[in-house]
Amino acid sequence: MSEVTLQVESNLQAPGKSRSRLAALKPQLEPRFDDVILVVSELVSNSVRHGAPGEVDVMVSAQDDYVRVEVSDDGEGFEPGAPRGEGLGLTLVDKIARSWGVSNNGRFTVWAEIPKTEPGAT
Repeated sequence: MSEVTLQVESNLQAPGKSRSRLAALKPQLEPRFDDVILVVSELVSNSVRHGAPGEVDVMVSAQDDYVRVEVSDDGEGFEPGAPRGEGLGLTLVDKIARSWGVSNNGRFTVWAEIPKTEPGAT
C-alpha cells in the first residue's frame, strides 16, 4: 500500500496543489492515474466551494485492487441523495468510482473507491 496525505488551504489553488502532490504516487495509481486525479480535483473543488473556510485534508491510498480517496473539511456536508447544484462533479465521481459516500466524524468527509483496473478490462 502507498499513501499520500496532505492539507491545503481552502482556496482556488487547492485543487491544483492536490493534483501536483499526487504525482509521487503515479506508478501505484496506473492505469487509473487520470481518473484518480479527476476525482481528487472534483472533491477538493467541492470542498473549497461548499465547505467552511480553513484547511482541506486529502488522503489518497493505493491498495492492491483499488484506490481510496478521502477529502475532509469543516463544512456542514450534504446528504448524497439530496438534490445538488448545477455542477457535474459528483456525477463524474459516481461514474468513475465503484462506490463513494460521506461520513462525519468531527469533519465532513467525502470518500471514493476507484478500481485499479479500467472498466471493461479483462
